[in-house]
Amino acid sequence: MRILNRWMVLLTLVLVSVTAQASWDEARASVEHASAEMMKVLENEALKAPEQSEQLIAEIEAILNPVVDFEYVSKRVMGKFYNRVDEKQQQIFAVVFKDTMVRTYAKSLTGFDIVRYEVAPEGPPSPEADKQVVSVNVYSAKGDGYTLVYYMLKQDSGWKLVNVLVDGINLRLNFKNQFSDMVSRTNGNVEQVITDWKAAVASNGSKDS
Repeated sequence: MRILNRWMVLLTLVLVSVTAQASWDEARASVEHASAEMMKVLENEALKAPEQSEQLIAEIEAILNPVVDFEYVSKRVMGKFYNRVDEKQQQIFAVVFKDTMVRTYAKSLTGFDIVRYEVAPEGPPSPEADKQVVSVNVYSAKGDGYTLVYYMLKQDSGWKLVNVLVDGINLRLNFKNQFSDMVSRTNGNVEQVITDWKAAVASNGSKDS
């Protein structure tokens, strides 16, 4: 009986490992496709002109839309303050935050002047098959290397990005800290923070264009 139990445990571990590998491969495929599409945009010389910045952002947004769960991320950026406002305010911030994330990501990628990328090999297996981490190494024209770490979550509609580390900077945590700090400075007025955040994004958009 002990031998049988031992074999059952080993078989379970093998099956879990195979499932995790299959899940990582699926998440990797999603990241690979988005990365390839992103490179096409970044290689388009016509989009590098300052006056084309809004078009560049629109192209990047079109690529990110199917693979990023902006609503999921915005909810976690608001954190404990999410339920302090009504659904309308939650939706307003989700839309505004999406613009923030797209612009920040676009600025990071163009700032690196990326010329090529490669998906890194799988790291330690994830203990949860529906949560995977995929790292992408990108290289600039000057030969500098950077790492983008994508945190992927499997949903009914497929694998979605729910956080990203850009050269070691945790974007979701960074935005969450900013939101919390703004709430503190407005004496807990979450609606005011959403309004101010929206105004800041609009202002930055005007400066970029």
